Amino acid sequence: MVKRKKIHPVLKILLAFFIVFIALYIASFSGYYEGRIRNKVIVTENNIKDFEDKIANGEEINLDSYLENDNIDYSNKVSKLGDNLTSSIEIFVTKSSKVITDILKSLF
Repeated sequence: MVKRKKIHPVLKILLAFFIVFIALYIASFSGYYEGRIRNKVIVTENNIKDFEDKIANGEEINLDSYLENDNIDYSNKVSKLGDNLTSSIEIFVTKSSKVITDILKSLF
């Protein structure tokens, strides 16, 4: 059996950072981000033109049809449980620290 030499955990982390760096460098070099921004500009310009045409024609305008909602709700039962748990822990720590402080004040 050939024993393989174990890689140090710090080297694994550095390798992961290097791979992420290379991926981001290739994405920026290929123009991926510029393409996405260009597409958003085109959509915005089309919405502005449509908006101006509707104003010129005297049509009724609904602003919600022109605004994009980029806020995505990722909440689910697990995230709500985590929020409730952290709130409960916060209340417990706050109350217990107040009790401990009162006990220490009464001693001194």
